[in-house]
Amino acid sequence: MNSSFSRRALGFGIVAALLFGTHAVVARFLTGDLHGLQIAVLRLWIASAILLLILKARGLNVFPIRFDRFKLVAILGFVLNYAVFHIGLERTSATNAMVLENTAPFFVLLLLAGAGIERVRLIDIVATLLVMSGVFLTVRHDFDPGATGSFGDILMIAAGFTWALFIIGSSRCVQNTEAPGERLQLLFQVLLCSAVILTPGFFLYPFSPTAEDMFWLVFLAVFPTAFGYFLWYEAMAGVSTVTSALLFVLSVVFTFINAAIFLGEPLTLDIVLGGALVIIAVILPSLFSAGKEPDLPETDERGSSDP
Repeated sequence: MNSSFSRRALGFGIVAALLFGTHAVVARFLTGDLHGLQIAVLRLWIASAILLLILKARGLNVFPIRFDRFKLVAILGFVLNYAVFHIGLERTSATNAMVLENTAPFFVLLLLAGAGIERVRLIDIVATLLVMSGVFLTVRHDFDPGATGSFGDILMIAAGFTWALFIIGSSRCVQNTEAPGERLQLLFQVLLCSAVILTPGFFLYPFSPTAEDMFWLVFLAVFPTAFGYFLWYEAMAGVSTVTSALLFVLSVVFTFINAAIFLGEPLTLDIVLGGALVIIAVILPSLFSAGKEPDLPETDERGSSDP
């Protein structure tokens, strides 16, 4: 893989993580007035509309949507993740949510190795252990499993597993694309299908948002969802599946940096050391992969490999 392309992909991933850093806090704020499923459905429809406008402006086809097994895995993981994450947020703290959902890299490793989808290297295992240690160090001053009930924490672990499904499915789909426009189409299709599937849940609860709620809903849909996921897909095009998962975990670091800058919260030694471990873990696989790893065989939509 071209090293300059990998660096560019890492850059996209870092910007995406910066946007993702607002995700859990804003969504947790919105659960004060809205049900988690309503938040999930609305942000997906707004994000889909934004991506549709961009696709139309660029003259790119939107339909028909063609499905393959990895796209279906991505949609399944996304739908399940959004359901359990947003419902779980009502039953646990934002800190617990960040820690437990960011077990996703561990599940990515487990699924990749178990299903034989992609070769797992020793450096991937080391990076995953580093990133999970870094996340724990970063948030351990607030991490209190079971404090608000164990059910919410269990849902967040399920969110980590389902997010791993989304990462694996998306990464394999993205690797079969050649241009940003194709990845934009792919993301639109995943978000739109997920919005359609989740929409019935919106009508199960009364909906009475305030003007402030609507502002943050639009913010959540535009920045972490539409722009954040697109930049993350661009990152996926240039890095391994495991590195894609590790990049998402960077959002924890940016959450605490934003809190220090804008809210004046202290940066403790644990936060600094944890953040450093996460950053090292993200960079490590790319440093060891340049020119040393053989390419994986290309996989078509039926899952077959080129000879």
